[in-house]
Amino acid sequence: MKLEKKTAVLIIVGVIIFAAIILYAYLYGPSWPTSPQATGPAPVHALQGQVVAGFPQDLILDSGAQVNNSYSVNYSSSTNQYTVQWNSSSAVARIYNDYLAYFPTHGWTVTNRFTTRPDLRGLYAVNASSSASANVTIAVQGAGSEVSVSYAVTENPMVK
Repeated sequence: MKLEKKTAVLIIVGVIIFAAIILYAYLYGPSWPTSPQATGPAPVHALQGQVVAGFPQDLILDSGAQVNNSYSVNYSSSTNQYTVQWNSSSAVARIYNDYLAYFPTHGWTVTNRFTTRPDLRGLYAVNASSSASANVTIAVQGAGSEVSVSYAVTENPMVK
């Protein structure tokens, strides 16, 4: 009986010491890591269905485009990005070919193309005369396509 009582007392003392250590670590130990917070500039969204100010309307080649999302991001005093997203009833390949034909005839140079997948196409173009670039991404969406066009412009602060 004395052995059982002694074992019970040791177990209780052990639990109390363990609880004290946990409490001390909680109160005085290092804080637990938190989820990383997003850093960088926040996007400014246009009203639903509208194109954000600063985005060149002529980069929307789909005359029936109904805008799903449009926003701008100001990365610095001289660098801004404007994005418009919409769904189209046209096929991915047709929209891709429309942009591929549009850019060179409007002062743009296509510098990168993504064509390895039939359900996803993209291209990147630069316009040296305006220090602008455009990124076009087209993906299959139901019977049509989802189109995203980002237009970025960097102003040279020395030229004002």
